[in-house]
Amino acid sequence: MRAPNALIFVITAILAFVGACEYVGIPFSIPDIKLPLVGFTTAAIPPFLASHAFWLMFAAWFLLAIAALLPRRAAHGSKTGHAAGRPAADHHVGEPQPAA
Repeated sequence: MRAPNALIFVITAILAFVGACEYVGIPFSIPDIKLPLVGFTTAAIPPFLASHAFWLMFAAWFLLAIAALLPRRAAHGSKTGHAAGRPAADHHVGEPQPAA
C-alpha cells in the first residue's frame, strides 16, 4: 500500500465531508444554478444528498482504498527502477552512475 494521489485524496475528503454533514443534518447553502437545456436546478441537490449520505461516505472510502492499492507508475526514462522502490537488476551498489 502507498499514499494515494493528492487529487484522489481531495475528492474523497470532499465526498466524506459532504456525506458526514448531510448525515448529521448540517445545512448547506447551494447557490441556485439553472440549466435550461436539461431542466435541472440546484433545488434537487439537497434532498439527493440527504437521502444518499451513506453512499457518499462509502464512495469516498472506496476511492481512497482503491487509490492506495493501485501500483505507482515508474518515472519516465527511469532505468534504475527506484520509482518502484527497488534498484534495477543491472544496478550494482557502489557503482558510479553515468551522468545524465
